[in-house]
Amino acid sequence: MASTRWGEWARVVRSTLFTGARPQAEVSRSAALRRLRVVVYCAVGFWGAFVAVLTAPGSLRGTAFAVPVALAIAAPAVLAVRSPLWAWRVLLVLIALTPLAHPGSAAQWGWAWSPGLALVTALVLYVVAESHEQGVVAVVAVVTAALLPLHVGDFRDWLLLVVMMVVVLVLGNTVRQRRIAEHQRAAAATRTAVFAERARIARELHDVVAHHMSVLTLRTDSARFRFPDLPSEVRAEFAELSETAREGMVEMRRLLGVLRAEGTEVPTEPQPVAPQITGLVDRVRALGVECELEVRGDLDALPAGVALSIHRIVQEALSNAARHATGSRITVELAVDEVSVQAVVRNTAGARPAERTGPGHGLLGMRERVAVLGGTLEAGATGDGGFRVAAWLPVAEREAQ
Repeated sequence: MASTRWGEWARVVRSTLFTGARPQAEVSRSAALRRLRVVVYCAVGFWGAFVAVLTAPGSLRGTAFAVPVALAIAAPAVLAVRSPLWAWRVLLVLIALTPLAHPGSAAQWGWAWSPGLALVTALVLYVVAESHEQGVVAVVAVVTAALLPLHVGDFRDWLLLVVMMVVVLVLGNTVRQRRIAEHQRAAAATRTAVFAERARIARELHDVVAHHMSVLTLRTDSARFRFPDLPSEVRAEFAELSETAREGMVEMRRLLGVLRAEGTEVPTEPQPVAPQITGLVDRVRALGVECELEVRGDLDALPAGVALSIHRIVQEALSNAARHATGSRITVELAVDEVSVQAVVRNTAGARPAERTGPGHGLLGMRERVAVLGGTLEAGATGDGGFRVAAWLPVAEREAQ
């Protein structure tokens, strides 16, 4: 156990100092936030370089070495945008060479660091702590603190720098942990939405299957009255089929009770047997949204499960278009043949962007419905700034599968 732990620490030290360690728990950021980070890092780097030149001893200020020194101080901050560890390694070299670049600075500031380099150092340490695991941060802290006595003579000065360094590292690690927690909460919410949508699909399919089972029970029970001359063996077969159908309905009701979460209300609105697309379009039009509908084929010929899924997919797509693209124009196209049904919902760019009010699991629910029936779903932005949702579902189960 001890050898394994030491081996793990050796790997962390080696990767931190030489081979490079990948940032841990990377969480996607928006493009605007990434651009802002680049601007802030570069601004801190060049401001630190500017301050370093302004506060440099007279022997350095105004000489040919001033510009290279300034660029060297700015380099770690700029490099931290893409590679925090490499920025830290460059920073170590600068820390070691600072007394040579700023002779006499210890007497000027109390220690051998210029204010500009101190600012860049704080930024780089923060970025390392904010983007790497705690083992890497510990190695960075120890190595950085070990270099300070090379040009800080007084123990109190060294202790002050170490305390400042620890504060920056703790701040960066806190931000990292908070970002990881937010990412985990979002992932948990997504998983919950998936489970809830699957349960909803199962409940809806239960209604469809229960209808077929009820018809089967009714027909098998009435067979002896509709066909009074049936042999006794056939009557017994029909009776057994009827009993099996009833048992199946009982088990399905039990399954529905398991799927329904505690506190979930039983839906009072009947499930659509056929896709009532015209009613959905009329509701959207009533909101003042321009919406066109084109249907090719017979929607009433669709199996109940497929019809229900198409209805829900179009319903969600229309809701998203009306909610997120205010003032847009929506078109709904449905094509039905003997093999499949395809639904395409398009909307143009809205007159103004709508505010996001929820986590947005609508597309996730659509994908779950399509996956249950073995279909495909395409959803994405169009070239004109609008959005397109296209769902394809097989009409019947393929026997080969």
